[in-house]
Amino acid sequence: MKLEAIAGNIAHAIKDRSSDGPFNLAVEFTDKATKGKSATGCVIAHMPDHDHYTITSYDQRYMDVDPALLTEELGAFFECDDDLDQRQPLIDQVNQLVADDPDNQVTLEPTTNA
Repeated sequence: MKLEAIAGNIAHAIKDRSSDGPFNLAVEFTDKATKGKSATGCVIAHMPDHDHYTITSYDQRYMDVDPALLTEELGAFFECDDDLDQRQPLIDQVNQLVADDPDNQVTLEPTTNA
């Protein structure tokens, strides 16, 4: 799936989140060096409730990140056709789409890259 489509889907899910339970959206990238296999890295949009979100780049595949995140509901798992170097552009694009939507009241919580 293309980065732009994934960013749009994540931004839409952040806006329309209605329940308060923790919820995650995971994105894994391809690795051009291994001809399209999953790269060792991912981006996770984490929504602890319907008013807040974080979006974080990890240097592990989704299944290898924080075990606490893995116990939470996985809303969607995206496979991005782009290489790992597109993690930050994806994060930036999602944050911009959320910020540009005047009807979106969800707040980006500060986070550090893992």
